[in-house]
Amino acid sequence: MKGPSAAAANSERTLCSDWIVPSSSTSADPGKRTAAPSTSPIQLTTAGGSSKKRTPGSAVGGGRERMGILRERRGVLYNSIPRMPLPLAVFCCLLNILLPGLGTFISAWTSLCGCHTRLGSPVQAVGLGLLAALGQMVSFVVIVGWVWSILWGMNFVHIANAGKV
Repeated sequence: MKGPSAAAANSERTLCSDWIVPSSSTSADPGKRTAAPSTSPIQLTTAGGSSKKRTPGSAVGGGRERMGILRERRGVLYNSIPRMPLPLAVFCCLLNILLPGLGTFISAWTSLCGCHTRLGSPVQAVGLGLLAALGQMVSFVVIVGWVWSILWGMNFVHIANAGKV
């Protein structure tokens, strides 16, 4: 290969995902992603082919766009999973792999022993955990319960590693 094309050799910057990638003429490593060091205008091209010049930090869409916080929304059954110590979470995960629903059954009772859930009431968490365990045991016959049980066991370990409810 002879080198970068004429378009790449141009000193303009292009927008790539969330990063501004300088052309190879301004950087020693053309594949390296770096943030824009200046406030020079950037050529933005939309999917329709129209392009506009904007400076970094200028409002897009007339300043009407808002930055929001992305929150993960989970269901009531997921919120009933207790945050157990990691060894107990791994043990319940292995039980769920070997005998679907058994690890979920045991984990349901741990919320009465001091393991916290996202739900307010430990009694409600036990009831929902037992309901999930029963559903896993009954639907094990059609393989759905086994897959559900394995995913639930992985959630035990994930929540225990995260260290928060």
